[in-house]
Amino acid sequence: WEKCKNVFQPDGSLRDIYITPATINDWRSLYPFLCSCPTVEYFVDGIAQTPPSTTEKVFSTRSTASPMLRLKIGSTLFVFHFFSKDEIECDFMPQEITSQSDLNSLLGFIRQLGDKVGKPVLLTPENLHESPLISYFPENGTFLYHEVLT
Repeated sequence: WEKCKNVFQPDGSLRDIYITPATINDWRSLYPFLCSCPTVEYFVDGIAQTPPSTTEKVFSTRSTASPMLRLKIGSTLFVFHFFSKDEIECDFMPQEITSQSDLNSLLGFIRQLGDKVGKPVLLTPENLHESPLISYFPENGTFLYHEVLT
């Protein structure tokens, strides 16, 4: 926690979690896991609905509306927007990570995401998937902290 707590200092922006490149098969692997979370909520244009049964149904909504899946892990709310089939992305507010316990929950969630699809997961500043702060590599189960200069 002491090593990477500066990553979560509020700066007016969100933090993103990316799996990129992704495929519709990656979404298919991940979507049931996300929907199984007890805190899951699904919205279309801000209106609560029952989550669709498949990822394809979510993406078919995307052409005319804005689907969003939210779930809480520990004290952190993660939001999936389904922007692209080629990239799995969610965001969260960095100020929700305030302790080692919060960090453990976040890293556990990142590990689950990566292990479900078998691809690296990046935690980045908002909209900066090319600037990872923390990376997870499922092939060997390791995390890498990328030093942030302040």
